[in-house]
Amino acid sequence: MIFGRFLAFVAALFLATTVFAGPRKPKVVYIHTETSSPASAADVVSKILASGRFESVDTFNANLATPTITQLKAYDAALVANRNGWFDRNALGNVLADYVDAGYGVVLAPFTNAGTTNMNLGGRWTGSYNSILFSSNITGTATLGAFTLPDHQPSVGVQTFNGGSFSYRPSGTALQTGALVAFAWSDGKPLSTIGPLLNRADIGFYPTSSDINPGYWSTATDGAKIMANALLYVIRPKVLICAAAALNNSIVDPRFTDPRNKILSIGVFSAVDLYDANLATPTLAELQKYDVVLTWNNVSYKDPVALGNVLADYADWGGGVVVAMFASSGGSMGIQPLQGRWQTGGYQLIDSQGGRIRDTNATLGPTAYPNHPILGLVTSFDGGAISFRPASTALPAHAVLVAQWSDGKPLVVTSTIRRNRCDLGMYPPSSFVDPGFWQESTSGARILANALLYTARPYVGILQSGTIILPAPTRSRLQLQRRFCNVDVLTSLQTANPSAAELRPYGALLVWGDNNFIDPTGLGNLLADYVDAGGSVVVGLYSNAANPGANNRPKGRWTSQGYDITPESALAPTISGTNATLGTILAPTHPLATYVRKFDGGTSSIRQSTNPLIRGRRLMQWSDGKMLASVHNFLRRVDVGFFPPATPEYPAGWQVRTDGSVLLANALDFASSMKPCPGDFNGDGLVEDSDFVLFADYYQTFFDIRGDLTGDGVTDDADFVRFAARYDQLVCP
Repeated sequence: MIFGRFLAFVAALFLATTVFAGPRKPKVVYIHTETSSPASAADVVSKILASGRFESVDTFNANLATPTITQLKAYDAALVANRNGWFDRNALGNVLADYVDAGYGVVLAPFTNAGTTNMNLGGRWTGSYNSILFSSNITGTATLGAFTLPDHQPSVGVQTFNGGSFSYRPSGTALQTGALVAFAWSDGKPLSTIGPLLNRADIGFYPTSSDINPGYWSTATDGAKIMANALLYVIRPKVLICAAAALNNSIVDPRFTDPRNKILSIGVFSAVDLYDANLATPTLAELQKYDVVLTWNNVSYKDPVALGNVLADYADWGGGVVVAMFASSGGSMGIQPLQGRWQTGGYQLIDSQGGRIRDTNATLGPTAYPNHPILGLVTSFDGGAISFRPASTALPAHAVLVAQWSDGKPLVVTSTIRRNRCDLGMYPPSSFVDPGFWQESTSGARILANALLYTARPYVGILQSGTIILPAPTRSRLQLQRRFCNVDVLTSLQTANPSAAELRPYGALLVWGDNNFIDPTGLGNLLADYVDAGGSVVVGLYSNAANPGANNRPKGRWTSQGYDITPESALAPTISGTNATLGTILAPTHPLATYVRKFDGGTSSIRQSTNPLIRGRRLMQWSDGKMLASVHNFLRRVDVGFFPPATPEYPAGWQVRTDGSVLLANALDFASSMKPCPGDFNGDGLVEDSDFVLFADYYQTFFDIRGDLTGDGVTDDADFVRFAARYDQLVCP
């Protein structure tokens, strides 16, 4: 029995560390010419990898050969810099232009964008492909200068930079029309730029650090962050169209290529690749190369059961899945929609067995959520003379009906329990393929692209009670990181609580209170209902503290049934007035810690005054040991131990040039997709013997809240029953 349990443990550990690793991290390549100094290229790789935001960073020596477009398409973006000559500057310029045209990201650095003429890219890499215009370079000590775009992704967390005694940089300040300086060197030369294309950025310093040569940029400053930020800026989600769409078993059929071309035309994705699911079924590993999958069928899937199973696995992993007609709502002539676990596990939203309507024109009808990101820039939709659409209006309880056809049939449906899911009651090919299909003069392409982006990136709402300290700058910082499909600010909690219906579309809420809530009990009940329905909540100060006389934290079921991480009875007033910074990261591999290198709370450094026991785990601490980030034991809940607004809108706030916005984004991103695992007290993804030892200690104490898995404020027999069930399962869901 013990041996069998051990084998199960080993198998579960393998799964936990390989297959279920979470949503895709991008891959990048460093294209260089370091033939005589491979350590210089390795130095750049190590600095970018240390950010934790990339799956891999490979190198290609373009002093010896020129990469092909096929080789480059294995990566999401390329960082390009040369100290020696290119093998073929014209061929490299051509292939990089092709790479950008295909939607992938490129970041140039000196000497490629600031060196002698033969060091620049040639061929087609001219005009609109440039950001910093080609120029010679200058040297001599320089440091970080002024910010022009302080909240944009290239600037996030950048606080210091010293280019060393060489400080290689452009000699001029000229940019391509449409490009912008994010921040400059101390002498005004461009240090980081974006544009003019969405997938283009430049950095104005040579990437190798002082670890290789003391004259290069100082590793005590933020050069690695500048490189990683620029790469993250140019990377966009990757899409796989996995459909049974061709009538002649060919992915060049316009039923494949027309939707792909329409989606690419919106300009928010890199690759939109094609897979003919009439001929084969992809593996999970193949799907995990993409951020989101779009599927539909007008001919039979090769294996609708196997495809349904693997798409369910992919959605569980965190990938986005958009299902359109007829896979979402039945075809004809025996063509089966998705089956297997997709159907039996509750993944479908529109009734796939409900049949379809055709040959009566319909258009965009009622929109329950007109500001929903899937409807962004959607001005009209006409399904054409055929107007394929669902016949049934039946939806599961967790469905969110975002938009309907003009006859009331579902057009756009999302889910409260699977935020990476959307069903579309439309057939993706347009009137380009058949005049009776949706009219390409209307916004069908935008609906398709928006639905894909929605399932790839969380939709966030902000709830707060500020009147003087407005939430708009916090929203802007989150939005400009390009990690969310949208961030909305809801009505101030000082004047009204939102309705439950208003909260349903959001994958995560960020909640804080600097003024009293109009109805703390009603808010607590509302937020508890929202979490019960599948939502996630990140709470910041002052709403997870207890200042005398303040009513700026949720109450009601929120506190009486254990939705708070720090129990109401243990809350204490905040402290401020003494500067504190980032202290110990107790869980350095946790998603909340990714890319968080420094945090400065400013002169006030408002924080909890005590370190009480919590329902869950403390992940990060302030420099004085107080809570900076913590996660709930058994609910989709995260607390941050700081006040979300920053300088300059709030002079007493955290220092905006440090990583507060990264930490907030990490918390919202993680909470929106987290799968709570009651009983996993040490956070290793398993409920096994080490957790049993911890639980036994909590259970013996009885009043130790750390073992509370039911929300009643004690660790008792009811918690033991819940722990034992998880312990028998071993692996977290």
